[in-house]
Amino acid sequence: MKKISMLAACFLGISLAAPLQAAIFKDMAGKPAGLDDYTGKGKWLIVMIWASDCHVCNKEAKNYNAFHLKHKDKDATVLGLSMDGQEKLAEAKKFIQQHGLVFPNIIGEPRDVAIRFTNLTGVEWAGTPTILVYSPAGELAVQQAGAVPIDIIEEFLAQQQKPQ
Repeated sequence: MKKISMLAACFLGISLAAPLQAAIFKDMAGKPAGLDDYTGKGKWLIVMIWASDCHVCNKEAKNYNAFHLKHKDKDATVLGLSMDGQEKLAEAKKFIQQHGLVFPNIIGEPRDVAIRFTNLTGVEWAGTPTILVYSPAGELAVQQAGAVPIDIIEEFLAQQQKPQ
């Protein structure tokens, strides 16, 4: 994988994490699912970790939906990971419907999401939203707690695709 450029500093955290293990989450229909089901598919994967009661997540969801629609047939896709847990599954589904999300979403228990994030990145869990960026080969390239503007992600992807 190419070296991450200075633009990646906008994300504040770079990780060379090991590949993901078996799925511990579920899709919205209740079937086992995991990040590893979506990574390494030949496109960049932007994972938005969200919670239905997160004000910033509610504000940013439409931007990630637009990004997904713009890039899904070319170079990148989005995956939502709700940390609402099974107890708040109805709220998570309402969030997806309310924002008209067309990208896939999976759900996990808050504690499981936080532990998986820390194990994966070596960084303590900070909260939602959190963004993970995986390379087309399925390697975690960047992680960032907090909102990341879509134009920064697009600039990062463009920089990664330039010959060095």
